[in-house]
Amino acid sequence: MLNMGRILIANNDDETLLLPIIDLLRLEGYECNYVPDTKTVIEILKCIKFDLLIADIDSVGSNAMGIIKELPDNAKEMSIILVADVPLSETQIQSLRTPVTACLSKPLCFEELLKPVKCSIKGKLIRT
Repeated sequence: MLNMGRILIANNDDETLLLPIIDLLRLEGYECNYVPDTKTVIEILKCIKFDLLIADIDSVGSNAMGIIKELPDNAKEMSIILVADVPLSETQIQSLRTPVTACLSKPLCFEELLKPVKCSIKGKLIRT
């Protein structure tokens, strides 16, 4: 199967809730890796390059926004999709000053996730 891109998914909620979405992304041709916390995200991104990070900003470790602020140099150009319990305003998203391409609200629906995933990775693959 053609690899459509590499996705890192960060969420410390119940992993079983994400498994169906991860499986569907894999069926679409994406390579997906799951990590449970901020520290693990930062350590993995120091070693492995991903096209996209999908991060639950309400539950990933003690400082969820720390993921974005502590991105290692090799991950600064990576696209990011945030998932939140409550919607973030456009002003809040822009204040992050990062490549946040979408912010989605829970509950996460695969159809709502797939479009920004495709756009984020397609744009990333065109730039590289």
